[in-house]
Amino acid sequence: MEDKINIPGGESGIVPKWNLTGTSSFAAFNLNANPNGLCSAAELLLLALERKLANDPDQFVLLHHLTFLFAIRNDAPRGVGQFMRWCCHLMVPVFVLSSYCYKAYWYMSHSEYNSALFNVVGTIWIMAGAFVRRLVFDRGVLTRLEQFLNDRSFREDEPLVRAARQHVKVQNNRYLFAVCLTLVLEASIFSGTNLMLQPEFMLLYQGHAVGGFFTQLLYGWASCFWGSLYVLIFAFIYVLLNVFRGEMSLLVESFERINECFHKYRPELNTASAGEREEEFWRELQALIKLNVQRHVELLDNLGEFGSILKPFSFIQYYGSFTLIGYYCFILMYKGVTPLTVVYIAFIVFLVAESFLFCRILSQINDLHARIGTVMCELEWYDKLRFSLRFASAYRQVRASFLIIIIRSQKSLSFRINGTGTISMARFAELLNSSYSLMTIMFQLKEKNIAKLTSNGNN
Repeated sequence: MEDKINIPGGESGIVPKWNLTGTSSFAAFNLNANPNGLCSAAELLLLALERKLANDPDQFVLLHHLTFLFAIRNDAPRGVGQFMRWCCHLMVPVFVLSSYCYKAYWYMSHSEYNSALFNVVGTIWIMAGAFVRRLVFDRGVLTRLEQFLNDRSFREDEPLVRAARQHVKVQNNRYLFAVCLTLVLEASIFSGTNLMLQPEFMLLYQGHAVGGFFTQLLYGWASCFWGSLYVLIFAFIYVLLNVFRGEMSLLVESFERINECFHKYRPELNTASAGEREEEFWRELQALIKLNVQRHVELLDNLGEFGSILKPFSFIQYYGSFTLIGYYCFILMYKGVTPLTVVYIAFIVFLVAESFLFCRILSQINDLHARIGTVMCELEWYDKLRFSLRFASAYRQVRASFLIIIIRSQKSLSFRINGTGTISMARFAELLNSSYSLMTIMFQLKEKNIAKLTSNGNN
């Protein structure tokens, strides 16, 4: 059975109703009886997992598992043994980063290794960026935001609202799973094509590999695992922003319902015996405005608190992406397409997609916030509200509330890159233009160097 709702983000579509009673019918299946083989079995397993996550009352359950896996969250360590394992878990990325710093020092000390230095420095940049992003991703703020967004009390009795929120939950779970699967595939390609062929990605001491095949394989996967945190931190932030976008979309729809209140009571208010119905009208209108204003204030307060993460993260996202895109384009320009540079190309695509999604979702939240003021003006409340001596106080309060809402919604949300500019789609276009200009300059320098070397050779 299907319901038509407004998809958060301004689109409309069909969202399936989810069965919230259990998952046994999906999880209990016989693999031997499946005629389509392993692919169909895997598909059923994924469907069962998706249904299980969708039925969980905590919409961030997958996020919790991933943040624990990457040592961001450790809610309740029990006993000395668990605490020691947690400390060892945290020491792995420190060891990996330290080993790459040592390799960079070794390569800089020996001129014959300068060709591999670019790859090592690029890896150090990614891992250091992952550590900085992890530090920016404040756990205390994260916990408070999750508690707020898991509170479904606003219009929870409406089936279409529940379906819209369920759609956002499923959408977030699919997004996180797709990102993790893509990172695993990229790490597998990297391990199969570069890990055992490029010495700079191995565990080295004084320029020589340490340990056997399995030691190098474990070290390579540890590097890929902790380096992937650079991308996953963005995925975590995007999931939270997607829920904020959904809640802001529901709030806009809730403000639009004020017009229904006008249409419901207006014909009767124009009659002579409208006293009782007029009282009901003002009571219902004030209750609806109070509900929407309270939700608006809650969303703005929590978005403001989220800004303590978004501001430094946006600075790292913008300038870090610009630096890495330029750095990897420089390597591509001189090395051409190789098994290693294919991985770099995939990472550049990741960076561009990240920046696009980040700028796009913040622009959509800002547009939805501004849409509230547009909705209030389109209600034509200044014409539909009727003044009466009996309800003069209610009349003044409602008009004042409408004016305050319009004024507040016209002030854009402050998603700024630490005072250097607002995050928007225009900012993403600026990133692309800057990257293109940098690549153009590098190609021009390369052509000049080739022409200079050619002329010197002819002479």
